[in-house]
Amino acid sequence: MKKNLIVVFFLQIALFFSTLFVNAQNPKNKTYPKARKGNKEQKVGTNAKPLAAYLKDGKWHFLDTSGKLLFEPLELLDVLGYSEGFFRVNIEINGRPKWAIIDLIGNVTLIDGINYLFDFHNGRALVVKLKKSENADTSNKEYLFGYINYKGKLVIPLVYEDATEFSEGLAFVKNKEIRGFIDTSNNLVIKMENSAGNRFKNGLADINDRRYKSGFMNRNGEIVIPLEFDILEHYSEGLAFAVKGDSAGFINKDGRFEFLVDAYVSKPFSDSMAFVGKLIKRQMKWCLINRKGEKLTDYIFDDVKEFSEGVAPVLKDGRWYFIDKTGTEVLANDYVYVDNFVDGIAWVSLRNGQRGYIDHSGKFVIELPSASKYFDFRLNRKVY
Repeated sequence: MKKNLIVVFFLQIALFFSTLFVNAQNPKNKTYPKARKGNKEQKVGTNAKPLAAYLKDGKWHFLDTSGKLLFEPLELLDVLGYSEGFFRVNIEINGRPKWAIIDLIGNVTLIDGINYLFDFHNGRALVVKLKKSENADTSNKEYLFGYINYKGKLVIPLVYEDATEFSEGLAFVKNKEIRGFIDTSNNLVIKMENSAGNRFKNGLADINDRRYKSGFMNRNGEIVIPLEFDILEHYSEGLAFAVKGDSAGFINKDGRFEFLVDAYVSKPFSDSMAFVGKLIKRQMKWCLINRKGEKLTDYIFDDVKEFSEGVAPVLKDGRWYFIDKTGTEVLANDYVYVDNFVDGIAWVSLRNGQRGYIDHSGKFVIELPSASKYFDFRLNRKVY
């Protein structure tokens, strides 16, 4: 329940800023006129993997991993995600913002009658509609949740009062009649009584009860880690960050603390490394630890991202850069922003205006032009 309340809070913010003017009609899908394809030098095959998009001169340009256009640039309000072969976007129709999905060759399908659209997981995308109310009080908004398929068709109706995205074929839903996990055909697979569930990962879902205590449940509906933790994150590399009373640290698969830390938030383990954080003089600071819980740095970083391919992006004293597993700076340059390595390349931007992807030697392999917005599809987030 605690995590789902947080999701609803941020969802309310997202709805306010992005869909104030979206009509709440009965959901239906509409295919927008097919986008024109790029020239022969820009065409890519159906196996193309999207890399990034950027907004320039009022149009979004979508690139594949070779840096070529996937299709001709499109006039869109925003690009917000990529999953399972579809881009999640906002598009303006008749002066109003609409949610839409775009495939890898530029076909645009409008999703009418919703107020928010999530990414696809297991062939289903969570959609949200603001519930109409005769009450003039708008401070306590209620929502209905359902799911669409790749065609934009509503295949699980908007009947749930709370829901999560699908993961490992299951999603938590609840309304007055149902509480538990459903499959992608809307069959109730795991019935629950008083607990709220979150997404499955590696066969386990973190759930919480009315006391806001968390634990783990398996796909058979069995509680395998008792609901006794105040904070509980998913397992990564065999360890999960947890807080229980005054104790904070990483638990093993038996639910026992492997080691404790003097922090109360954490990034998951990756490449056998993790960052833990706490407030110091009202500012969040992060420290690098190894698999044994040993500190390799003090709490000196203002922001951090997970390790990947041996390095991690960190922010310190207003400067982004990469560190190795000893906490030492590597690939030094005059960066404004850096992000994670994936498949041997990482997004960076330099103070001289250069932006694009570098390899592990620090050399640019794909440069992008100056633009007002950038989005990395491999990381599924905006980059700067």
